Amino acid sequence: MLSLTTPRPARRKRELLAGLTAAVLAAGSWAGEADTAAGGTGLRMSGFGSLGLSHVDAPAGWGYRRELTQGGSDASWRPDVDTRLGVQVNYSLGSRFELVAQVIAKKRGTYASDGDALEWAYAAYRPNADWTLRAGRVNLDAFLMADYRNVGYGFMAARPPVELYAMLPTSLDGADLARGWSHGDAHWRAKLMVGTAQIGDFHTAEPGRVRDVVGLMLSREEDGLLLRGSASRTRIELAMGGLQPAVDALGQLSALPIPVVADQARQLRARLGVADIWATFLELGLRHEMGNWQWSAELVRMSAAPLIKQSSAYATVGYRLGDWTPYIAHGRTRDAMPVTPVPAWAAALTPVLGPAAAAQSQMLGVVITDAVNRSRVHQSGWSLGARWDLHPQAALKLQWDRIRVDAGGPGLWTGADGSAAKANVATAVVDFIF
Repeated sequence: MLSLTTPRPARRKRELLAGLTAAVLAAGSWAGEADTAAGGTGLRMSGFGSLGLSHVDAPAGWGYRRELTQGGSDASWRPDVDTRLGVQVNYSLGSRFELVAQVIAKKRGTYASDGDALEWAYAAYRPNADWTLRAGRVNLDAFLMADYRNVGYGFMAARPPVELYAMLPTSLDGADLARGWSHGDAHWRAKLMVGTAQIGDFHTAEPGRVRDVVGLMLSREEDGLLLRGSASRTRIELAMGGLQPAVDALGQLSALPIPVVADQARQLRARLGVADIWATFLELGLRHEMGNWQWSAELVRMSAAPLIKQSSAYATVGYRLGDWTPYIAHGRTRDAMPVTPVPAWAAALTPVLGPAAAAQSQMLGVVITDAVNRSRVHQSGWSLGARWDLHPQAALKLQWDRIRVDAGGPGLWTGADGSAAKANVATAVVDFIF
């Protein structure tokens, strides 16, 4: 990753304290409330958390992270990859109206604002049992684990598969409208979503956003088998920050009457995502529980050329043996956009710009090409693990990940170069709910 800003530990500390303080205040207000009858007014609180420790064996300088909004670190022992604490407060105003807030304290990127600790904050209206309208900051229900990806107790593995979920937004600032109905023994659900969301950093030190999101989701559940699909259309907007001078210089080079330089400069500028780029997300997912067997799989295809054109998928299978559930998982992601070749501009530019300016332009091309290639995601991984349900509200998970990063595909890592690499991640995590 090309880092262009300096860390702000004070902001990270404020964000963490804000999340914990909100959790404590929520708990204090809940303690004085009594449960109310159905259809009445009442305040309810629930919470979840994870205490994790990971050992990362990766090339020197490479920083592992669970999601792109998480700050990276090249330390070998990592307590911050999966550790988090969340509190959710539901305030019912009769049977039709409800206010919901969810606060999560976890490791975030250096650019995170204090408000990012507030994962959900919405008002819900249910005119009847079939329809629900929500407005505010809601979960982006375009993916299988959208409702519970931060609630480790709710899924089998130590973390959602990074090959897919590391790149996906967690929440949507906007609104959604859902309808549920039954047909025979099957329960169907459809949802329309609109709004904007934050994504992590691909090749800058500032977060990107997806705007003008319009999405549809349809699911069917029967006898423990959930099938779902979604389609979304959005506009990707990347913050250039300190890259803006380089963007301007590429624009000037693309206007030169030297075709080989102008074409490559124009392509590099487009790969940086400087213009509004429209993206399409298509998702298919399934989850099945059959006796002691549990398995899930999901495929997501994202098309946003010339910035990115990506396919990501995973499958997880587990078998329950009493309180233990051993499992195996495989995930992979592939970017169909090719590795950008390093430009050779010096000879062509020297007669026009002079030796010094030609050398500077050549260096610019090399640096930007490196940043673009390091933002590509081309990796796969196998996971072996076991979950022990040690308590009705707590589970211990032990997991080992073997990760292979192809050349020109380290976009999920911080501090990585463009070479091929292999890594091992061993994790122990206790997930709980309360």
